[in-house]
Order: sequence, then C-alpha cells, then structure tokens
Amino acid sequence: MIAFRSRPRLLYLVTAAKSRLFLASLWLWFLSVAIICVRIYAHPGWHSVFPTYRNAGAAWIHQAQLYGAPGIFLYSPLVAALFSPFALISQNVAEVLWRLLLGLALPLALWFNARTLFDFSKTQFSWLFLLIVPLTLSSLNNGQANIIIIALFLVAAGAASQSRWFTCAFCAAFAVYWKIYPIAFALLLTVIFPKKLTFRILLVLIGLFVVSLFFQKPSYTLQQYGDWLVNLASDRRRAHEYYGRWRDFYLLLRLLGIPISTMWWTLVEVTAGALAAAICILGTIRHWPRATLLLGAMSLAIVWMLLFGPATEAATYVLIAVPSAYLLIAGWSDVSQSALRIVSTLTYLGFVSAHILNSWFPIKKNVYFVHAIQPCLTLCFCAALFLWWKRQLLNEAEQPCRTSETSKIQY
Repeated sequence: MIAFRSRPRLLYLVTAAKSRLFLASLWLWFLSVAIICVRIYAHPGWHSVFPTYRNAGAAWIHQAQLYGAPGIFLYSPLVAALFSPFALISQNVAEVLWRLLLGLALPLALWFNARTLFDFSKTQFSWLFLLIVPLTLSSLNNGQANIIIIALFLVAAGAASQSRWFTCAFCAAFAVYWKIYPIAFALLLTVIFPKKLTFRILLVLIGLFVVSLFFQKPSYTLQQYGDWLVNLASDRRRAHEYYGRWRDFYLLLRLLGIPISTMWWTLVEVTAGALAAAICILGTIRHWPRATLLLGAMSLAIVWMLLFGPATEAATYVLIAVPSAYLLIAGWSDVSQSALRIVSTLTYLGFVSAHILNSWFPIKKNVYFVHAIQPCLTLCFCAALFLWWKRQLLNEAEQPCRTSETSKIQY
C-alpha cells in the first residue's frame, strides 16, 4: 500500500524536475541576454558588429553608397532597408533591441524545429538548448547576424516537415538575402522537394526583391543590388595570402602542402555542393524519413558553407551549433550508439574549446594551425553525421521486420 501511494509522488517529483530543467535553461539564456543588453547599453559599439548594420541602415535612408569599401557590409540592400529603423533611434537603444530580437528568435525557432522534426519533450529540448548556449553566446554578445540565419534554417526545416511549403520557402529565400551563400540550403531543399519548393522559393526570391524596391527609390535600389553583386564577386581576400584569410577546407589543403589555384578551388566548391545534392537525391529515392532528410540537408548545407563557402570566419562556426547538439543528444540517447556518442562528444567539446579560445584568448592572425582547428572539427562532425545516418536508416529497416514478427505472433 505504501509503495502504491509512493508511485504518484515519484511521478510528481520526476515531472517537477523536468519542468525545473526546462525553466532553468530558459532562465539561463534570458539572464545571459539581459546581462549582454546591460553591457551593450552602457558601452554601445564595444565588441559589437552592429554599428556596421546600423550604418548601412542610415546609408539606405540617405540614399548613400552601401558597398563603398569591400568586405564591410556584405548583406543585400533589402537587409540594409530592414536595419534602417535602427538608424532612427540612439545607438545604445538600437543595440539592445537587436540583442533582444536575436535572443527571442533563436529559442523560438529551436523549439519549433525540435518539436516538429523529432517531437522533442521539454526535457529533451532543455538539454538541446543548454548545449547550444556555450556556442552561441559570443555571437549574441557581438550582435552577429548569423543567429538570424540559424533561426531561418530551423524554421524552414520544421515547416518542411509539416508541409508548410510557403513558410519553408520564405525562410529559405530570406536567408539568401542575408548572406548569399545560404542558397546552398535552399537548393538542397529543392532537391528533396522539387515539386513543392522550386517554384515557391523562386517566387519568394523575386517577391522579396520587388518588395525592396518600395522601400527606397527604385533607381537607387537597383544600383545598390548591382553594387552588392559586384562587391561579392570582387572579393579577393582569399588570394591575398598563401594560406588565404578564412578557416575552411582551402586552409587545410594549403597546410597539407597541396597547391590550389582560385580556379581549381571553385571546382572543389562545386564538387562539394554536387556531392551534398547527390546525398539528398539518394535519400529522396530511397524514401528516407523526412526528419532524417531535413536535418541531413541542413547539416550538409552548413558544412558546405563553413568548409567551402566564400568567407568563413571564426564567428561563422556558430552555424554548426544546433546540428552538433542534435547529434550529441542522439549519441547519448541510444546505448548501442557508442561510436556516434564518442565522435559527437569529442566534436562538440572541440567546438566549445575552440569557441573559448577565439572568444577569450586572442590569437595572432598568422597562427594558421590554430585556425585549422574548426575546419578539422567540421570534418569530425561529418563523420558523426554519417554514423547518425547509418543508425537512423538501420532503425527504419528494422521497423518493418518487428512489425511482421508481431503480426505473426498475434496470428
């Protein structure tokens, strides 16, 4: 009788503990957001990239040149128009509002993605959220727009899993206007869902372009779009040094003593993108589960952006925070997944360590072997992704066998 009465009590304690973990993860995040907001309000512009965005918004209002100096403002004229309201208020208030926007967008997008793709419980989401906090706080502190790209990717993948095609298309297309190389994710989505997303993404891309013409004089806007494309195409920072300027696969090839010209590097980029598309095509033909396809496509797009994209800096690696946390949870959720557990744990801890080194211990720009840490960890992430794919597909193959065995027993 005592044991019978204690069971509801035990269930209550377990439920309360799970609820406390969920609240604790949210409190930790929003406390961090609040501390960052206080810091940036007191010292606007200090350790912040937001002034670049705000200055672009001011230039948009006054119809000034957005892309005067190469490598400063890399986003589209539409994004400059969206930053223009921040130029109408004081810088410290604008900095705080931008951090609040980032601080709300990430957890909401992550919750939507975790629930729609994998039906995560509050406890699972709490662990997922806690895992990405160490990898995203620095970007939040600096006001990096990469958090917006993460949020758009998460919502796009979650919307596709629920067949919300226009929502998916809007998020995928909107990410392209922030930094043009997220088009890798949009293209992989069209590979997986060609009939549902190809036309919709193209329509949204055109629609966003047309909308931007209404935010300023069309002649000025068209000129800025032309300057934007010229600015992106004329970026020659990779060729300025033997090892390049970025933390990507190009750097690894150079460190290995493999000479590669800009033309051959372009071929490597195209080949890597084609390989990612081929994997998605294979998954579509073999009818992989939709969640497996979508997380795989998002992960492959991020890997391409980091290793083969046009300008990968240390801060860009925040993009891989969510996929690496997903794989870590997958590895520890299944006792039979020892290989995935080891590889995903080492990869995650490596990213956290590299993040701490970059954030708190400034490194000389010419220490190229240190710069190679994050690209090497991205290759380790690819190994973990392969192990996760393998287990997901084995589980899918074993399920019909279990169903048939159960039906035989019942018969």
